[in-house]
Amino acid sequence: MTSLAIIGSGILGRSLIYSLAKEKKLPEKVTLFYSDSFTPPCTLSSTAIVAPRGLSAGLSPLGDALLDGFNTFADHVAQDRPEGVEKIVQYTAATKKLDDFKKRYPNSELTSTFLKAETLMQKDSAYLIDPKSYSDWLLKDALIEVIEDLVTEVHEGSITTLSGKKRVFDKVIFAGGSYNRFWQNLMPDSKKLKSSKSIQGSYYEWSEISWELPSFSLTLDGDNLIWDNRFKRLLVGSSTLETHHLLPPSNELHEIFKRLERLCDLNLPPSAKAVIKTGLREKAQKREPYIESSGNHYFLGGLYKNGFTLALKIAKNFSHQHL
Repeated sequence: MTSLAIIGSGILGRSLIYSLAKEKKLPEKVTLFYSDSFTPPCTLSSTAIVAPRGLSAGLSPLGDALLDGFNTFADHVAQDRPEGVEKIVQYTAATKKLDDFKKRYPNSELTSTFLKAETLMQKDSAYLIDPKSYSDWLLKDALIEVIEDLVTEVHEGSITTLSGKKRVFDKVIFAGGSYNRFWQNLMPDSKKLKSSKSIQGSYYEWSEISWELPSFSLTLDGDNLIWDNRFKRLLVGSSTLETHHLLPPSNELHEIFKRLERLCDLNLPPSAKAVIKTGLREKAQKREPYIESSGNHYFLGGLYKNGFTLALKIAKNFSHQHL
């Protein structure tokens, strides 16, 4: 193979290029196509946490994939020291369904860290990622062509863009996340692509916050609060809505904010001063990631809420299985 086209410039497409370059499998000609105006990237509108979250091996294919993805990312950070990644503590706590929580987190303990009342909490090592810094770093040393143009037609390796340009490649990889659905006609028999859903995720973001706390992530009854001390940035969310549009559910976000404000012993800024960030994620069958192929077309996706956890592992799997 001498030429490769990748459609989608999010975390998966970039992780694939990085992985291939590191394994010295990058073809002679690689072209990355993207269009932020027509297919806004979810990667840059992500809370971007990689955490174990009570995972145990052998319970489910998804759990095994996530655990493997977490370990792969942890090794990546230790060996490659990527930009934009900080090791932090993930605090996971519950005020209800405590028996279920204790089963998932058997080492959790009663504490009131960040909270107004004592409750069960698990502390784990995790990774907080600045999506822009890390995404840029992944392509820093890659010798590729990047084209900002919407791909409108693909046929047996031939790609046509909105501007009317046509190019031919040995292989075409679709790594567009939720936008992979645009190309389901190329694999009409794929159950995974047919059952794929577009899920909107939204969260509040504040900047220039004056907290002196080290960076951390808190998940309380499924609601998330993430403090990034590097950028003085606070995130609260995220909502989940099955839809193809980017109009956020403001009422649901406000309810998440009010719950955290009521339970947390933290000086949260007013919700009216937050910016709402929104992205579209791809939820595939059984929430599991996939690698599908037909001829010289390959589909990679289904990362859902776990883009930064699974992207590098999926990229490595594709490299070992298909190149």
